[in-house]
Amino acid sequence: MPHFPMFVDLSGRPVLIVGGGSVALRKLRKLAPYGPKCVVVAPEVAEEIRSMDGVQVCRRPFSPDDLEPRPVLVIAATDDPAVNRQVSSLCRQQNIPVNVADDLALCTFLFPALVQQGSFSAGISTGGASPVAAAYFKERLEDILPERLEDLLGWLERLRPFLKAAIPDQTRRAGAFHRLFDACMEKGAPLTEAETARCINHEPPLGSVTLVGAGCGKADLITVRGLRMLQQCQAVVYDDLIDPALLSAAPERALRIYMGKRSGHHSASQEEINRKLIALAQSGLHVVRLKGGDPYLFGRGGEEMLALQAAGIPYAEIPGIPSAIGIPAEAGIPVTHRGVSRGVHIITAHAAGTADGLPEDFDAIAKLDDTLIFLMGLRQLSRIVQRLLAAGKSPDTPAAVLSGGNSPHPVAVRSALKDIEAAAAAAGAVSPAIILVGKAAAMDLHAKPLSGVCVGITGTEEIAGKQRFLLEQLGAKAMRLAVSRVRDLPMSPVWETTRPHWLVFTSGNGVKRFFRQLAQQGKPLGSCANRRFAVIGAATQKVLEGFGIRANLCPETFTSEALALALAEKARPEEEILLLRSVSGTPVLRELLEQRGFTVRDVAAYALEPEDKAPLPAHLDYLTFSSAGGVELFFHQYGSLPQGVQCVCIGEVTARALEQHTSASYLLAEETSAAGIINTILNQQRKKAQ
Repeated sequence: MPHFPMFVDLSGRPVLIVGGGSVALRKLRKLAPYGPKCVVVAPEVAEEIRSMDGVQVCRRPFSPDDLEPRPVLVIAATDDPAVNRQVSSLCRQQNIPVNVADDLALCTFLFPALVQQGSFSAGISTGGASPVAAAYFKERLEDILPERLEDLLGWLERLRPFLKAAIPDQTRRAGAFHRLFDACMEKGAPLTEAETARCINHEPPLGSVTLVGAGCGKADLITVRGLRMLQQCQAVVYDDLIDPALLSAAPERALRIYMGKRSGHHSASQEEINRKLIALAQSGLHVVRLKGGDPYLFGRGGEEMLALQAAGIPYAEIPGIPSAIGIPAEAGIPVTHRGVSRGVHIITAHAAGTADGLPEDFDAIAKLDDTLIFLMGLRQLSRIVQRLLAAGKSPDTPAAVLSGGNSPHPVAVRSALKDIEAAAAAAGAVSPAIILVGKAAAMDLHAKPLSGVCVGITGTEEIAGKQRFLLEQLGAKAMRLAVSRVRDLPMSPVWETTRPHWLVFTSGNGVKRFFRQLAQQGKPLGSCANRRFAVIGAATQKVLEGFGIRANLCPETFTSEALALALAEKARPEEEILLLRSVSGTPVLRELLEQRGFTVRDVAAYALEPEDKAPLPAHLDYLTFSSAGGVELFFHQYGSLPQGVQCVCIGEVTARALEQHTSASYLLAEETSAAGIINTILNQQRKKAQ
C-alpha cells in the first residue's frame, strides 16, 4: 500500500530525534531547510550534530518525558532496537508521527527522497519497497529542474498580488499567469520589468475549443483522440453525466469549469456556455468542451460550434458514443438486428414549436416497424405511449426504459408498450433515461446463465470475494452471510526450535501468516532453502508462488486425505512435517500422517472470527460453504438453513461438518476452489433448465 504524501509546516515547530550518530545527522540535514526546532537526545552525540545551529542537544538516554511538550515529529535513529521499539510504541499511543530508521514496521511516516530548492519541495517514496528507485527518480527530477528555480518561484510569488489587482477577470488572469510562467521558464530566469509588462499587456495568442464526446459511460469509453486532446488542454468545460475519472486526465494546472445542464435543476444557459467558451479561447487557452455522449446528437454541439465560428475561434469536434446507441448496448439491446429491426430512429421528446413537444411527423414515425428511440422523454412517457397507440402501434409492441452509463439511478425495464409506463414507475426510473420501442427491445444479448439466481456466500473475504466476483459476472445476486475475518494468532518462532523438512499449508492465509513471521524476525526468504513445501489447492499454491516459491507437492484432489497420502509417498519417515493452518483446521491431516509414523508439528497460525450478522434474504437459491469453520459459524448465527436452499460444499471435510447440523441434501464442488463451487452451481442450473 503506498504512503500518502503530505507537506507539513515545520518552521519553528519542535521535532525530537532520539539518537546521535550518523543516521541522526543525515535526518537533521534533511530537516534543516524546513526550519524546525530540533532536540537531539542520546548518551553520545556526534561532533557535527553538536555544532549545528539551532539544534538542542541532550546527552542522556531517552525518557518518555521527552515527548513533553508534544513534538510534531519524532525520529528514532539509535542502534538499540529496544529503544527504537519503545519510542515507536509511545508515539503510536499518543498519535505522534514517528519514523524509525531502517524499520518500516515501526514507522508511521517515511522520509522521502527530497528535492528542495527554495519554496519548491518534492518528496519521492516507494513505500519502503526500493530506496534505490526513489533515489533514481530524485536524480532524474533534479536534472530537469531549472538552475534558478528558487529565484523563479520567488519572482512569481511576488507578482501574484499585482496580477490579482491588475486583472480582476479570473479567466484573463489565468491566461496571464500561464504566459508569464512559460516565458520565465523559457528564459531560465525572472523577467525584467519591461519583459513582464510586455507579457501581461501583449494580446494573447488566440486559443481554441475542441468539442469532445465523452461517451455515455465509464471513462474508458472516450475515444483515443478525445483523450489526447483532454490530456493537452489548458481548460476543460464539462457538464453532467461525465465520469469524474476523465477530469483527472486533464493536466494538473488546467482550469476545470462545471456548467451542468440537467433537467429540473438550475443550470447555465446555452448562451452562458457559449460566452464562457469564447472568453476562455480569447484569453489564449486551448479548451476542451467535454460533453456526455456525442456533441452533435441532441447535445447542442452544433450551436456551440456556430457561436465559436461567429467569434472567429478555431474549433474542432471529436465524436463520442451517443446514449441512444451505448445505453441500449449496455442493456444487451442491439438497436438494429437482422430480421428484427432494419433501421433506427432517434427522436427528441422536446421538439420546439409543437403543442406537445413531440415531432410534427410523429404519426408517420409511429407507423414505422424500426426501432424508435426517444431521448429526454421520461416526463413525456405517458404522452408518447398514447400517441403511439393512437397512431396504430400494437399495444404488445416490446418497449424499454433504460438509464445507464453514469446515471445515478440505473434501470433497465422491459415490457409491452401498453404496460411500460407502470413498469418504469414500479422500477423507480428517473431522468436521465431513454425510451426504446420496437421488436429489438425484447432482445437481451447480455442475458447471463445465473440471472435471477440468489446465492449466499460464507467464509473469509479471500475465497468469498472470488466467489462473489464470479457470480456477479454470471448475473447472480451474491450476498455475504456468516462472514468471518482472519485474526493472526501468537506463534512461537517456528524457525528457532526446529528446522522442519516439510512446510504444509492448507490455505493462503497460512502461507501469508508464515511469511509475515519471517519478515518480523528479519529472516530472508533464503532461510527456506532446502525446505520442501506442500499445499492443498491451486489457490494456495498461487499465494505461495507470490513469495517466489513453487510447491513441491500439490495433489490433484484438493483434500486433507489426498495430501496425507501424497506426503506419505514423498516424505521420508525421519523428515519432520510442520502444518501451518487455522486453529479450527480438521485433525484428519495430522492424524493420518502420525498413523504413518511421521513427526508432525501442528501450529495454529490464525483463527477465523465472525463479523456482524447479515440478515437472511427472503429467498435464497444456493448457500456456499468453503470450510468446516464456515459451516459452524453459519449455524451459530442463524440456527438452521433457509427454506428451499441448496447447499454447496467446497470439499468432503466441509460436507461432513454440514452433515452434523442438517440432513438436507447438498452439492459437492467439482474441485476445491471458488471456481469449482461456481461451476457446480452452473451445472445445477443447466440441469434445472432441461
